[in-house]
Amino acid sequence: MIMKQKIQFVAGICIALIGAGIMFHGNIFGESNSGIATVIVIIGIALIGTSKFRLLK
Repeated sequence: MIMKQKIQFVAGICIALIGAGIMFHGNIFGESNSGIATVIVIIGIALIGTSKFRLLK
């Protein structure tokens, strides 16, 4: 069970960083990516928030 929580936490961090990278680089997929990047970041933050893994105990 702990492993699943860690995987969800790490996946959330990776997805949020990918969204931030898309927003930073701007025109990767077309003219404006801010909407897509915002949704990706929100999904990553939601994964981090719903994982029961905590760094500080």
